Amino acid sequence: MHGATWPDPCVLQCMGAEKEVRMHKIWKFFNPRSFKFKMTVLVGVLVLCATGSVALTSLSVAQGQMVSVIGNQQYALLTSAAAYIDEDLNAKKALLRVLAEGLPADVYEHPQRMQAFIENHPTLREEFFNLVAFDATGKLVASMNDRRVVGKLNFAAREYFIDTVKLREGVISRPFKSQLSGKPIVLVTEPIYDEAGKLLYVIAGGINLQSPTFFGQWEQLKPGKSGYLFMLTDDGTILHHPDPARVLKRVHDETGGATPSTLAALRGFDGWTQGKTKLGVQAIITYKHLRAADWIIGAVYPESEAFTPVTDIYAKVIIASSGVAFLAGCAGWIAVMLLLRPLGDLGRQVASIRSGNADIAVFDIGRKDEFGKLSRAFYALSLQREAAENNLAVLARTDMLTGLHNRRMFDEALAAALTRARRAGTGLALAYLDIDYFKKINDTYGHGIGDLVLIEFAKRLKACVRASDTVARLAGDEFVIIFEQLTDQSELAVLGKKIVQEMLVHFDCGGIGLHVTTSVGLAFCARGDTTAGAFLTAADTALYKAKSAGRNGYAVTSIGSPALTEAL
Repeated sequence: MHGATWPDPCVLQCMGAEKEVRMHKIWKFFNPRSFKFKMTVLVGVLVLCATGSVALTSLSVAQGQMVSVIGNQQYALLTSAAAYIDEDLNAKKALLRVLAEGLPADVYEHPQRMQAFIENHPTLREEFFNLVAFDATGKLVASMNDRRVVGKLNFAAREYFIDTVKLREGVISRPFKSQLSGKPIVLVTEPIYDEAGKLLYVIAGGINLQSPTFFGQWEQLKPGKSGYLFMLTDDGTILHHPDPARVLKRVHDETGGATPSTLAALRGFDGWTQGKTKLGVQAIITYKHLRAADWIIGAVYPESEAFTPVTDIYAKVIIASSGVAFLAGCAGWIAVMLLLRPLGDLGRQVASIRSGNADIAVFDIGRKDEFGKLSRAFYALSLQREAAENNLAVLARTDMLTGLHNRRMFDEALAAALTRARRAGTGLALAYLDIDYFKKINDTYGHGIGDLVLIEFAKRLKACVRASDTVARLAGDEFVIIFEQLTDQSELAVLGKKIVQEMLVHFDCGGIGLHVTTSVGLAFCARGDTTAGAFLTAADTALYKAKSAGRNGYAVTSIGSPALTEAL
């Protein structure tokens, strides 16, 4: 063999003849100077390069399509979250407006009575971190959290007070550190005027920016495991961030200033983009402006996690391409075309979804290879978005503690029930009830046990009504029940007695046996000829009558009838 370099003869002499022949054949086959070896290597390299480049290019295209899908999904989720936060802020503003409209006449003339008025609304703690009131000069005249500072502080120079007075309407302040609590908060304000239009007071509810009750519900929309959500004002002040040290700081004042994507959002950009975070992490970054306040919510989804399915496939494609090049040689071109056919199908499916000619279910395929994994990754991501959107809708209408309907859902249900009663000419009843001496339970055993009482109370209410009846929790220990398709008022006595008796069985809450009773006010309307407000007021009046009679009982009234029928 020309040009071959043989092993040392001394070594060959130590081997048997059979082994010598075997080594000769191996050396001959793998001789790097042979034309066969060179051609095999050349063809293998060409096929490897061709198949590898085609596969990697196709995956890059798929990755680009995946970026668009993920970005649009993140924007849709933030849009839903923004709508929820807008609704929550508007509800808080409306709550303050209702509170202002209900201000007693004696408080108009005696500012010192404002403290007692605010303290008579403890349920407002569920919506606000603190509730304060200022007179027309900016002097603090009431504080729910600390009455010791009343009359000692003046906030006339604060921007939110000036803006409220100037605009003659409620505002949402810029974030600041509270002088009273030291916590980062924003204030929702509402001015109060007398009949002559003279400013009397400004009431304000504080929102704790570190409270999980305000940000906890939309935090579940966090993208992936390493992604996070954040919120900032239109001047770059950070309202919410996984790093608490950055809260209340302006992005412009931080080292390096604001990132390009954040600067674009501060100038009005809404949508998603690719860019780097402050820590240099490449990510899909999404922004959405609120309507109720000059705030921006954002989401950061690191590309290293978002593209994990595609990244895993890259290595496997290289290995598969190498195998095809080694085994198939010149026929590798055909093999590559066959291997890339599923990827082409995936690309066409992505294009069909973008054009609206297919739904996401086309990605739920049973293939066990890399392309099947990528397809199912698209499908799983879409299901995650749909589930998050559905969960957000449920959260907006459900009381998180008891699982009952919340106030918003109750208002919708009552309006619908009144409409049905008017159309069908059937009777309708509304029960307004609360737990007797519930504050004493909280004070004695703590709010943890109090929450368990509320949960058990709600469970018993559901057990003693029909499936068609609507049970809701308004706030605190206040509950309501809508009874539809009733014949006459006499049925209410049965319902009231059943509810009262259901609560007489001892409550077992965390190993503590409690005697819990309830007072029930029942209002009956023959054909739905009333308004929701009047109906609720009638039931509340009946509840007051039941409490006045000694609690642990019920009272019944009919819309349009001043007389109350009591039952114990």
